[in-house]
Amino acid sequence: MSPQHSPPPWSRLRRQVGDLLLGTEPRMRSRLLMCLLANSLYLGWILFIPLYIMPRGLVSQGAAHFFIAHQFIALVTFYPLVRSGLTARWGDPGLVVPQIVWACVVLVVGYAISPVGRAVSLQTLSLILVFGFLSLRPRAALWTGVGMIAMLLAMLLWCLLTAPPDFEPRLQSLLILTTCAILGLLTWQSHGFALRRQRLSADRNALATALQEVEVLMQHDPLTGLYNRQHLQGRLEAERERARAGGHRFCVALIDLDHFKHINDRHGHAMGDHVLITFARQAQAVLRETDTIARWGGEEFLIMLPDTEPVDKAGIALRRLREGLRRTPVSDEAPQMRVTFSAGVAEWSQGESIDQLLDRADKALYEAKRQGRDRAVQAPKPIPEPLQPPAPPSPH
Repeated sequence: MSPQHSPPPWSRLRRQVGDLLLGTEPRMRSRLLMCLLANSLYLGWILFIPLYIMPRGLVSQGAAHFFIAHQFIALVTFYPLVRSGLTARWGDPGLVVPQIVWACVVLVVGYAISPVGRAVSLQTLSLILVFGFLSLRPRAALWTGVGMIAMLLAMLLWCLLTAPPDFEPRLQSLLILTTCAILGLLTWQSHGFALRRQRLSADRNALATALQEVEVLMQHDPLTGLYNRQHLQGRLEAERERARAGGHRFCVALIDLDHFKHINDRHGHAMGDHVLITFARQAQAVLRETDTIARWGGEEFLIMLPDTEPVDKAGIALRRLREGLRRTPVSDEAPQMRVTFSAGVAEWSQGESIDQLLDRADKALYEAKRQGRDRAVQAPKPIPEPLQPPAPPSPH
């Protein structure tokens, strides 16, 4: 990258800091972003309580220390756990439910022991539940809301029994019951939203699976499971471009099953299908992972062998295939039947098109059949065209 196109130092630093805090995996980044947002609230309360609330005597020293310790535990627990990746395989990888429950505990306790913050506590409870809208599963959303309502009602019962300072039973009961109703509505909406999100995710996965199946059908022969001609044609063009750029070799082997028409006429098309499937399975078993075989049409198959010279590895692969077919019966109905094939092998030459390469392989296949079948013939190298002398200069 040239200096004028390199990103400025502050941009690189911002990206590095972002990767350090949020990671590089997209899903983890969204979880950690929510954790950092929660951490900013925890840190804000840790500073706000000793700097503002305690000097004014709004809460007792014991309550203030409880609130600070509660926020500090959340600060040093949730984000580090999510950032470490330990929660990635958990049902709630962002620890949304534990953070909601943890925050609800301090708000409910704060409501009971701190008259000053009661209104803020009830409003914040509703806000906390909204955080689960985008991430909680249906059951988690339901039980989180039910748990929050249960904690509020338990706190109301405790306040009615103990009568803490400045607690007006009628007014506070009305406020708490109203908040419970709001939380119930939010829980119902959160549960419904989670169900819709779950159905949308299932539909998206089903669509992706269907597209993969369609892609497989478009690329594969339905009978043998091998690639079809259209797919291998594209692979051949790509391999030709790779060979042109890198200077390496590749070759093709055009294969025709011997006496296939006779098998169909004598034993029926079902037996012919067994022959094709048997050949395809044996070919997949003996070929290299880098080799590609396709059903080229009817009883013809084409193998592309990258980084291969016909005189060595291609011949070895075809011999292994021929030996495997001799050991493999086609069907129990014809235990003595064996599959043989004829093949024409051609190595690609610089400047040659795929059509020209396949034409040489086809001629070599024809020669293998002429020589008696059940053999492979290597196509001769193409004769380079002679260089034409330059045209004489025009007298004008």
